[in-house]
Amino acid sequence: MNEKKKNVTLFYGIIMATYSVGYVTMSAFSSLFLKDIGLDDGDIGMLLAIASLISVLIQPPVGTIIDRNPKVSTKGVLLLISILVTILGINIVFVSQSIVTTTILYGISVMLLMLGQPFLNALGMDAINYGYPINFGVGRSMGSLGYALGSAAFGSVSVMYGPRSVPVAFSIAFFVLCGFIYFYPVKKVVKEIEVKKETESKKSSGFLLKYKRLGVMLLGLIFVYFSHALINTFTLQIVQSKSGNSSDMGIATAIAAICELVTVMIFPFYMKHFKLHNLLRVSCIFFTLKIFTSFLVPNVFTFFLIQGLQMFGWGIMSIGIVYYANDFVGEFDKAQAQAYAGMAYTIASVLASFLGGNIIDMLGVDRMLQIGSLVALVGSVVVWAAVRENKEKINAA
Repeated sequence: MNEKKKNVTLFYGIIMATYSVGYVTMSAFSSLFLKDIGLDDGDIGMLLAIASLISVLIQPPVGTIIDRNPKVSTKGVLLLISILVTILGINIVFVSQSIVTTTILYGISVMLLMLGQPFLNALGMDAINYGYPINFGVGRSMGSLGYALGSAAFGSVSVMYGPRSVPVAFSIAFFVLCGFIYFYPVKKVVKEIEVKKETESKKSSGFLLKYKRLGVMLLGLIFVYFSHALINTFTLQIVQSKSGNSSDMGIATAIAAICELVTVMIFPFYMKHFKLHNLLRVSCIFFTLKIFTSFLVPNVFTFFLIQGLQMFGWGIMSIGIVYYANDFVGEFDKAQAQAYAGMAYTIASVLASFLGGNIIDMLGVDRMLQIGSLVALVGSVVVWAAVRENKEKINAA
């Protein structure tokens, strides 16, 4: 008799929301905290770049382990990451005294944060692939809601309590996340894995060779994501260049997240009426528009207004790429697919963190946004050419 499986939409959504609160405090407000301990923009960019680069190198092997080892699950990997981030955050708050130690601990925390991103998507896809009822769009939208509320709330908290509140906030968020992940009811389904494992593993050694068109698309996405990562990483500097402060940064980030939330919630409607590959193409156009208009707008108020472009940029891409990666790979490659999709964003974050900070130091915020606009345009062209309609596996194309 088949066991009736419970709908996990709400549970998954709570996990996404809690992670997003931890993410926005650690990532979006990283400049606020790291400047307070004595780092400049170039140092911050270098730290975030190194942390992200390490996570890039780790993501595919971790995905392979999840796909190939029946005893390792996405849930288990995320639980371990959450525990480690909690411990590191507590050490930053209560133990670390020197700039060097604090910087290293913060960098490791960012690395783990970036490492976990693709496997959060895989956690939702696991529910679909293992037969659990779930509305993935609603679950993801709760993540956007958590990001928006966390950003708005912490923008005010940071003004009231200062930069040192950053590690306190993300420590609490990831401590709570540990409990939610532990009790998440989705269990890994291992069917015929012992029979198929040897055959499938022979194909796994060259993932990007096996899925060539997906590889080209992800290359284009690195360029597109670069623009998004520039804005996310250096929102404070952009807002300050328009006479704003950290509270304004929180408001701008919250507006973008709310706009993104709308798209994520109604994404099933888009899927019914538009082809997925065309949605991804449109998304790239809006990524380009957002960074270009970020350069054009003259003040904080108009910067608030253009956050609405998030609705059709990251709002579509954040969920569309998850479906695209899951649908176009084989059964034993799904966690790896999410890892590579996440790796594209992580690589972009590395480049944005390293280059963005140095560009600001040497040329200023406006020039950074101009360069980001050009890079986003190039990436959009590549993605437009590489994506294909979901009729068959990419590797068969």
